[in-house]
Amino acid sequence: MSTGDTAFDTDAAHDEAIRAIRTRRSGHNFDADAELDDETLEELIRDAALAPSSYNLQPWEFVAVQDDDRLDEVVELAYGQEHVKEAGTAILVVGHTEPETADRVFDEWVEAGRFDEETGQQVKEQTVAGYQSEQAGRDYGIRNASLAAQNLLLSAHARGLTATPMSGFDFEGMAEFLDLPEDKIPVMLVAVGPSGGEEPERLPRRDVEEILHRETY
Repeated sequence: MSTGDTAFDTDAAHDEAIRAIRTRRSGHNFDADAELDDETLEELIRDAALAPSSYNLQPWEFVAVQDDDRLDEVVELAYGQEHVKEAGTAILVVGHTEPETADRVFDEWVEAGRFDEETGQQVKEQTVAGYQSEQAGRDYGIRNASLAAQNLLLSAHARGLTATPMSGFDFEGMAEFLDLPEDKIPVMLVAVGPSGGEEPERLPRRDVEEILHRETY
């Protein structure tokens, strides 16, 4: 697995990261005449995959749809949200409900010296046990893949693209249309593409004083 490490100016990266977080917004104004090229698509997914995950299991996949006819079907499954077609690219963020990467990942933990073999085996068994119930597996998949979805949105914004996340779609229908295996679940649909220009002002956000609770709720 790639580490994704890149040399960069720490202060500049901090400023850019904060700027991306504070200026990102869900957009619907896409340039329907422009396309998202393969290199940019792969960079978006590379950034998404740098999201944190429980024990680095990285329980996510990404299904990109760009074919016009198939995008029409995605629009229908997304209850007629036409901006999906206008974006030119729809990415379904998919979560794992089974710890299928556990053997590989914990071998990497041991090889990196983070665990000795005995401890690595114990922690792996504990982690796998956490997926034993269907509900727990779904929860793990959704929580972790949602972190990757946010990375995807921030990467798109930092690159000057427009992106919007959607949970309003036919989950079962989308899973069937995209041939997801039974142990994979749709988590988030993201429409992404070249920007078509200005967006309406962001709606107000709740104040910190309203949402921050100290020591207890």
